Order: sequence, then C-alpha cells, then structure tokens
Amino acid sequence: MGPAAGCLGDDGGGSDSPGTADLPTRLWFERVDLSASERAEIDPIVFADLPTAEQEIVETAIDEGEYTVDSEDTSPALDSLRDRIERRADGGLEVYLRRDETYYRVGFAEGDHIIAHPSQGG
Repeated sequence: MGPAAGCLGDDGGGSDSPGTADLPTRLWFERVDLSASERAEIDPIVFADLPTAEQEIVETAIDEGEYTVDSEDTSPALDSLRDRIERRADGGLEVYLRRDETYYRVGFAEGDHIIAHPSQGG
C-alpha cells in the first residue's frame, strides 16, 4: 500500500472507495404539509424571490424529481442556490422552500457532502 498513488492505473480506476469526485451534485424537494404553527416557525426560501436561473433549477428538480449535474460542472446559479441553502441550514440539515402555498423540504448533496436533507420522520 502507500506510495502507489498516482500510478497509471490500467486496472479500471482501482481506488479503495468509489471516487467521491465522481459523485454528482444533487438537488431534490420533498413536498410537506405544515400546520400554521409549523409554517410560523420556519424561514423558507421563497421561490418567487429567487433569480430566474435559480427558479429554473428548482422547477426542474420539482418537475423531474431531482436536479443532477456533475460536481465539476455546476453553474453559477446552482452555486448561488447552494450558498442560499447552506445559509438557511445553519448547521442543521432541514431547509424549506415555499412555492406559492406549497412547502417543500430541500435536499442538496454535493458529492458525498450533504448540505440539506429532508428528514425521514414525517
């Protein structure tokens, strides 16, 4: 083991772990029904306030179930959306988006780095 890193590697890319650099950046939304008191306690990202390019990404993720792109091919709009989600997460993983009167929990993963994830409890 050890100093063999960086060899030519004709063995089909043999590294111990399936390269995390190959994992895509993923954005998805899980629709949730929130009570009035739950809605009062959260600070959702408001779809209508997003720039058009970010709205298009969100619409694609909602319509197709997920928005996926190679991690090295992210657009400035996706990077901006990621930053917005990361700020809302504030150390936790629950982030919400409101589109009209519909609420969603946000899922965002950059490779194996999870920035936001819908909780599996509800």
